[in-house]
Amino acid sequence: MKAINFTKIALEKLKHTQETYRIADQKTTGLSIEVRAEPSFIKTYYAEWSYVVINKEGKQKRHGARRKICRYNQMTIEAVRNNVNLNLANWKRTNTQTGKKKTVEDLIRGFIKALPTAFRFKKDGKKIKYKQKTIDSYISLLECYCLGETQTDEVIQILTTPFNIDGSSYYKKILKDIPIDELTKQDIKIWHSRLETKPISANRALAALSVAIDWDSQKPIPLLKITNPCLRISKYTENKDKRYMEDLAKVLEIRKYCIEQMWRDPQFLCFIMILFEIGERLEDCYGLAWNKPNSIVEQNKCSGWIVWNKKEIYLRDSKNRQEATIGLTDEAFAALKSLQNLVTEENTNASWAVGSKWVFPRPTDKSLPINNSSYRCKIRDYLFKFGMAERTLVKVNKKVDGTKGKRTKYKYTNTLTLKHIRKTFVTYYGRDHGIENASMRMRHSSMEVTKNHYYNEDQEKLKVKHMYGAGSNVVELKKAANDEK
Repeated sequence: MKAINFTKIALEKLKHTQETYRIADQKTTGLSIEVRAEPSFIKTYYAEWSYVVINKEGKQKRHGARRKICRYNQMTIEAVRNNVNLNLANWKRTNTQTGKKKTVEDLIRGFIKALPTAFRFKKDGKKIKYKQKTIDSYISLLECYCLGETQTDEVIQILTTPFNIDGSSYYKKILKDIPIDELTKQDIKIWHSRLETKPISANRALAALSVAIDWDSQKPIPLLKITNPCLRISKYTENKDKRYMEDLAKVLEIRKYCIEQMWRDPQFLCFIMILFEIGERLEDCYGLAWNKPNSIVEQNKCSGWIVWNKKEIYLRDSKNRQEATIGLTDEAFAALKSLQNLVTEENTNASWAVGSKWVFPRPTDKSLPINNSSYRCKIRDYLFKFGMAERTLVKVNKKVDGTKGKRTKYKYTNTLTLKHIRKTFVTYYGRDHGIENASMRMRHSSMEVTKNHYYNEDQEKLKVKHMYGAGSNVVELKKAANDEK
């Protein structure tokens, strides 16, 4: 196999040909990169080594083995080298005389491969497929925090650094390399403890790993023979983010701005207006259609649509998969009508979206709805404009002659985001109509969810000047004879 020094420039020059080929790294023993044949256009890092197998007759035969590290550009070259140098010896040891042992990594990769067609089980016994959002989340968590496939050197160090157990002994195992028949609850506890500095990610990764192990247990011949070792492991306490816009005047100011200035940027300002008026999740508002599609296939592509004659929005809830009908306020309905008029009129800032079935079409392709990236810069500027973000000057670009140019670069720090609009809605709705009605309005499974994650009490209304009616119904006691003297 040809060997070169792995550098960014050298790897970029490797061209895809009609046949797949591999190149080794001169600096790192066992590291290679595979360049797939056309038309795949994929480059992948591998660790490669050889091992000896003794057959029944006692004869030795050398075999080659390799392990996928990651795709090119998913990790830095130095991170890939460190990964191979750190783990190559352990990978070689997994190849015994009878073959390679199955590891935790094998279980996880099998789960990831099966996820698109896998089912989750509900209490009533029905099986439903995982949502795409859930699939993406599980894959991201498992690859990053279990398999160590990340560009963040900090995470790689956390997963691979020897862990001090009791002040004297160190635990050196890496979760993904543990043979599946040797995995214990203690291994899971130590892995979870390693991620202590990232408590939320640690809890999510533990849940994802538990799902993967449960999936394995459903197979006719599961890899793991013991009870799920992820069960009853204490999770880290997560601080509930219940921040909301405390200044009601600011909320009214934003709403007034959206109504009066909608002609400037119709789709974006109407989107913000709708978030404030109905309090739904961002994902549920992304895929709104102007009208109900004719076919079931097209309906499944939407998150909902407007029911004009009833002044309602029909939603296919992204969280619990249940259908919901949301009543529109007069302001929200007027904003949607105004947007519709601007789209159909000529020479307006919204007329580019004419013919699109989406209320909020993607600026780059009106045949698709917006997503998390569509309004990224606009949202950043909007949050700063209304005091929900702060910015600091990073640098001022200079011209060739050394003088300062006009373009400056800022770093933005959000104090509130669009997700806090939902918490703002629930808080004010609950104060006006009661927390129980707020919980029903948001379709939460219980009032505890509303209280713990969304609703904020009005602290001033909790204070009282008098108790038991002593303020307005004071009964003046008759003075005793001795007191009168």
